[in-house]
Amino acid sequence: MGLATSSGRMGAVTGRRIDGHRRPPLSWKGRLNLAVTLLVLCLGPVLIVAGIVMTNADEDLARTGAQATGTIVRFDDVNKASKRRITVDFEAADGSPHRTFAAVDHDQHPVVGGEATVVYAQDDPGRTVVVGYESDGVWFLGAGVVLTFIFGGIGVLAAIIRGVAAVRGNLRRRATRRVV
Repeated sequence: MGLATSSGRMGAVTGRRIDGHRRPPLSWKGRLNLAVTLLVLCLGPVLIVAGIVMTNADEDLARTGAQATGTIVRFDDVNKASKRRITVDFEAADGSPHRTFAAVDHDQHPVVGGEATVVYAQDDPGRTVVVGYESDGVWFLGAGVVLTFIFGGIGVLAAIIRGVAAVRGNLRRRATRRVV
């Protein structure tokens, strides 16, 4: 099939396929489904990068910032790890009062009224790290890893299932051609 030249060879065949094997274009629902799938698959790595950036910024601040001794004024001791937080009041070098928050691990048991070391940026005392307590970047990093494993695993599993189905379909078609 095709166009033969005067020498009997096939010439260039251009244009659309008309043999019925062309896939129809995606509908708007298909495009929306694809967009949501890509968004969910990218969410985990984006959270990982955000967590790494936040953690590195906090570590840099802890090395280069000014230290102050703060007082723990509130401790939310709850079972859910993401809600365990302390509130610390401290004074910057210029004497201005500030308040900061930090995540608390389950093995930590701070006491209200106790002291905590706060490191802050001298040019922006609102940017703080409470030494010995978790950065919010740790939560983003952990959530990103979990989402990447869950949705990445589902994607790999779907690709394997689809690949196995395609191979089985090809084998059936070959077997059918031999029989007929």
